[in-house]
Amino acid sequence: MKIQNTQQNNNFKGYDARKLKGFIMNSNFAGIADEMRKIGEIENFKVFLFEHGPKQFILKNDCFEITPHSKGCWAQDCWGIVKNSLLSLDNLDKTQILKKTFKLQSNKLQEFAQEMLNINKLQEYVDILYNLPVVEKNGKKYVQIVTENGIEHIDKNIFNMEFNRNVKILEKARNQTHVKGGNYFLTKNQNGEDELLIGENELKKFSMEELQQMFKVKNIFPIPLADFHIDLFIRPLKDKKVLIADDNMMLDTLAEGVEKIKNAAIQTPKDQREKFRTPLAQTNLYLQQFKEIINQNPYAKMQDVEKALIDAGYEPIKVPARVFEIYGNKDTPNSFYLKQLHNYMNANVLINDKNEVIYITNKSNLDETLGLTKEIKDNIGFSLENEFIKHIKPHVDKIYFVSGENNAIPKTLLPIQNGGIHCMCAEIPK
Repeated sequence: MKIQNTQQNNNFKGYDARKLKGFIMNSNFAGIADEMRKIGEIENFKVFLFEHGPKQFILKNDCFEITPHSKGCWAQDCWGIVKNSLLSLDNLDKTQILKKTFKLQSNKLQEFAQEMLNINKLQEYVDILYNLPVVEKNGKKYVQIVTENGIEHIDKNIFNMEFNRNVKILEKARNQTHVKGGNYFLTKNQNGEDELLIGENELKKFSMEELQQMFKVKNIFPIPLADFHIDLFIRPLKDKKVLIADDNMMLDTLAEGVEKIKNAAIQTPKDQREKFRTPLAQTNLYLQQFKEIINQNPYAKMQDVEKALIDAGYEPIKVPARVFEIYGNKDTPNSFYLKQLHNYMNANVLINDKNEVIYITNKSNLDETLGLTKEIKDNIGFSLENEFIKHIKPHVDKIYFVSGENNAIPKTLLPIQNGGIHCMCAEIPK
């Protein structure tokens, strides 16, 4: 965990960023929940973590165990607290524990939709399939099933086809009844009323009237998708200010890095220039590659996102915050995704007891990938992290960079699991 102090800013008026009781987390993979808990000790919020007890899940907020195999550790997409109700992917054990712990009700509109599609029964069936024992016979793996006629063994490859089919059925049904937390932000307007920023694709599932009822808001503003969820490219702060990951600004930032490395090398004696070779080549390579990637990106352009925010009465603040690659067939709808190599947008934002704006984001290892060692960064006065801090500094008071053990967030969660620290933390508002 790295903390960066910025300016003191005590003019909070209560819009957008808000005070939180804490966060709900679904896993302590790589000790990331522990990192959040330590930040909470400084900023006075709690972290509640689900762990698997002997008989059921336990919600803890003190000492956490490491769960190395739990990489699917998302919470924000699973649960969302809206006033006194809970939006959830299902209504099973963990959801019931949250309702009881925080005295929350089911969201009536969502509950009705889940009943119509039998979400709980579909989930229970998938859980049963997932927990069936696997045995090995003659070098082959079989899934063991108890039937009326006794124990049967099914070839695991054949069983996997059935399991995956049911997972897809469940996922499709869940998506029809739930707006994942990564695809919306609740903000406040000048009158103190809640407003909703939401990924425009959610309007294919719910009408404006249904969303107004579900989120208990009057004003709803759809946002063009510059990734599959809006929390990967925008982040509301306060006073209707919204950070926006400007890809062209990132290009300018990389170009600035190339020039600074080049100038430092020129001013260095010839026998000491070798140390600049790798960072110069790597930074220039990323610059050229990212320029082409932006041109090919099939998602919405950031200019469209910026316009939507301005039209809705928000003030976009451009920052150099993401670098990505495109995977899949960009010419075929829904067959591609953006692989996040560097993302400061997927962040938690809150107001602490001193009315300071706290920004908790993902550590990046892209500086190291570019060959920007501490010596080089000190020499040239440039790093991607510092450039982000420079742009965000006027708007926040403290920035924390969360990494996980062995840089688990930048190495594993962002590029492989497609999510970061905001995805891992469901907010508990005060």
